[in-house]
Amino acid sequence: MSEGNKAALPPLPSPPGHWDNTLGRAPDAVISLPAFTVEAQGEIPYIVQLMKVPYADDKWVVAMEMRAGNPKILHHMGITEVALPNGMKPADLKSFSSVARTMGIPDSAMAMIQPAVVDPNDPHSYDMFGVYTPGTSFELFGSDGAKLLKAGGNLYIDFNIHYTTIGTVQTDHSQLALWFASKSTPKQLFRAPAGIDSIIANGKELLTDAPGTKAEGTDVAIPPIPAYAADYELVGISAYQRPVVFYQFQPHAHMRAKDFKYVVVFPDGREQSVLNVPKYDFHEQLAYELAKPLVLPAGSKLVVTAHYDNSTSSYPGRSRGIEDPGHHCGPENVAYFQRENQSWDEMFSPLVQYSNGTAQSNKGTAKVLKLVQVVGCLNPNHRGGWLMDRANLTAATSEATSAAELTAGASAHLGNGRYALLGVEIFDPRAHVDQKLAVKGVLIPDRQTNRINVTSLQALPGACR
Repeated sequence: MSEGNKAALPPLPSPPGHWDNTLGRAPDAVISLPAFTVEAQGEIPYIVQLMKVPYADDKWVVAMEMRAGNPKILHHMGITEVALPNGMKPADLKSFSSVARTMGIPDSAMAMIQPAVVDPNDPHSYDMFGVYTPGTSFELFGSDGAKLLKAGGNLYIDFNIHYTTIGTVQTDHSQLALWFASKSTPKQLFRAPAGIDSIIANGKELLTDAPGTKAEGTDVAIPPIPAYAADYELVGISAYQRPVVFYQFQPHAHMRAKDFKYVVVFPDGREQSVLNVPKYDFHEQLAYELAKPLVLPAGSKLVVTAHYDNSTSSYPGRSRGIEDPGHHCGPENVAYFQRENQSWDEMFSPLVQYSNGTAQSNKGTAKVLKLVQVVGCLNPNHRGGWLMDRANLTAATSEATSAAELTAGASAHLGNGRYALLGVEIFDPRAHVDQKLAVKGVLIPDRQTNRINVTSLQALPGACR
């Protein structure tokens, strides 16, 4: 309906003057970011703001709260702890970047920044210390877990900030509050994207070396969402060679995303839906805390499915003002997955918060399963599942597949192995019966038939008969 009399509106409520925490005590530290002015129009490149860690000893953070100084313009903020080379200061990065740009060296300054806290079981996975998205509030990590804030050395808290313009000049002055544990905790929590190692777009598995810009947070170029597409689907997969414990799920996408679902496939083939967001809302991006931590044994995998609506039916009920002043987000526009995405671009970033599990093998050492590739022939079994017959097994270096690997697999000989495939329905196995395939996943040894929890399935040239 038409807008009423603005003069009749009650005054806006004042923001609370206190931190919205449940611990009953003031924060142990408050980090105030410098004020930043956002112009009225245009696209604002991501801002990197480094704040020196002021402590001599490591701190265990049991709770945090990100207070947006201006929620109208603060789109999201990723917070990590990073290390700079000895003797280098944040101001030196800008000078170094300026010189490198004149030499044509891309992203040179970012190459000097290294994550300070990484998962010891996966050096490529660094901890996202904190995250702000619309709807973010006080975050308590529970009695048995905490986030590590390292001290000493040339360490900084890195605020990677995405601002958006709204038609008028605005200023933001955001703050981060931290609460520390009184003693160290044995359960270190990590926050990182999951379900992104292998990605399927509208039924087609994406190759890691396909041309195009790799989408933010992934190793693949995600095809754009076409104009007027009503049900664009992305499926992401991550497998776990070691035990892992989930504490929190937080899906992140932009204005066209309409739903998210997280499903776990266990090593025995059981599938369990662990999060279902049937009406995803860009304006209220929640972090879902599990009532009880979810323990996954080695050999499990996480499958995340999201759908995007770029049709005419999705737009009348959506705000196109604050986040999209230039009307880039109409159904007539293609939506891209880029490196630094504006609100009218799209993202696929299913975050999880987890700790490394403690399940033990019979020998008393941490249970670690192998990531493998098999080249063989796909056939249904009598129990309704799927088998790889005449299979030749080799080690794999990643969960996703490249075109170069497919070329090598095409010349691979068939073998005499047999493996039961788990969680394979997302790859449409009925379309590949009696075909020669390259399949990747986590190998789960069994006395009868070894199993593979599948992360990639690609057809190869040549027949199996």
